[in-house]
Amino acid sequence: MLLYQFRKGTNPRRVIIYLSEKGIDVPRYELDYENKEHRSAEYLALNPAGRAPTLVTDDGLAITDSAAIVEYLEERHPDHPMIGTDARSRARVRSLERLAADLVGRGQLWLWNRTNAFPGKEPAPSPEAADRIFRYVAEILGVLEKEIGENSFLAGATPTIADFTAFPIFQTARERFDLPFGDDHPRLESWYRRFRSRPSA
Repeated sequence: MLLYQFRKGTNPRRVIIYLSEKGIDVPRYELDYENKEHRSAEYLALNPAGRAPTLVTDDGLAITDSAAIVEYLEERHPDHPMIGTDARSRARVRSLERLAADLVGRGQLWLWNRTNAFPGKEPAPSPEAADRIFRYVAEILGVLEKEIGENSFLAGATPTIADFTAFPIFQTARERFDLPFGDDHPRLESWYRRFRSRPSA
């Protein structure tokens, strides 16, 4: 088994954090994004989308989506479940995980227009577009602010895949680009600081 990753990437960090929280040791290969290794013929043969992460299983299956990688590993390692323990908790975690995944998609579109760091995604960043897109980002931030309630983590008292999905886009915006992201939502701000103190983050 081998995980192709890019540690700065938002989606790869979902898997990296999950592995740390779960205590799973998987051999890893860090893709050289600066020299476009993720666009090489060798890597595109594994992942035609040309992005990280990709997990190649022991039997040669290439899993090319971060959520699918997490679910595959969760099924392979059922102890200490992080997707929920029964139908009710799994429904709660999955609904928040999907909301967080939507936040990542909207947040990335915002970053592509808010910064000049993604010329391959957005060759002509637009502050006006960024402002429009952030309205849709803020919509989800508001929902998560309500959903977390008084919980320590998004779905309850312990971390789940919902946290591992949401946290990296906060971290990318705040730490990689020094941009505010969710800091005007008190519960999410507390959640972010709480999760940031964990070794996995």
